[in-house]
Amino acid sequence: MIYIFSKLFTYLFLPPGIFIILLFLAFFYAKKFKILFLISALSFYLLSNSYVADSLMSPLETPYNHPFKSVKRVDAVVALGGGSMAGSANLPLASDAFKRAVYALMIAKSQNLPLLFSGGSLDKNFTESKAFLNSMKELTKDLGVTLDMGAHLVSERFSLHVEDKSLDTFQNAKFSKKLLERSKINHPTIYLVTSAYHMERAKRVFEYFGFKVYPRATDFKIDHRAKTLWDYLPNMMSFQESYLAIHEYAGLLSLKLRGI
Repeated sequence: MIYIFSKLFTYLFLPPGIFIILLFLAFFYAKKFKILFLISALSFYLLSNSYVADSLMSPLETPYNHPFKSVKRVDAVVALGGGSMAGSANLPLASDAFKRAVYALMIAKSQNLPLLFSGGSLDKNFTESKAFLNSMKELTKDLGVTLDMGAHLVSERFSLHVEDKSLDTFQNAKFSKKLLERSKINHPTIYLVTSAYHMERAKRVFEYFGFKVYPRATDFKIDHRAKTLWDYLPNMMSFQESYLAIHEYAGLLSLKLRGI
């Protein structure tokens, strides 16, 4: 019984649940803007329950939710950044970026390919690429993993490299292409590693810049366990999932408007 009350308190009296309750109360008691309060409450509720969040995310994730499969004649693994945490005591990559980096590292090591991590920052003193290198050095030290961080970017040889100028997906592709071209790889074929929800947009942009892309997604957001009644209640994780999905749809629309 204590467990049930604790769960109910968490869902209903912490954000976003408390905001939904307040908006419904405003709908019942306000003399003006009642419809606005009702629409806001319903919108918050729908976006913050698992059923709606998973429905929004599924078209983005499902096409890329499959185990790794190797192919022949790949030049490099390219992993896209996804945030960093300045001042972190360890592993300064943000959660999404860390999953991308580790999965890309697994692929690059197993396939004996160079790994290019692409990610900059407005803060030039602490870019995502620097956070990536710091995280990889920690893995080297604490897990005894041997990493080659100084070799020239050559196909069929494992090594780590960074592209530290890009601020968005478009620049990830643009600057990665230039770096690979400087290494005499003019028509690159890559394993592209990013979060599953981001893969469709990233794949289109990299193909626009002339890459042949083999998508290798990670960082999945949909939990495929059987749903329960708790999943009808609002929670922040589902609200975040809905946000990520809507953000990607907006990004895909912007690509279409730009003819990509």
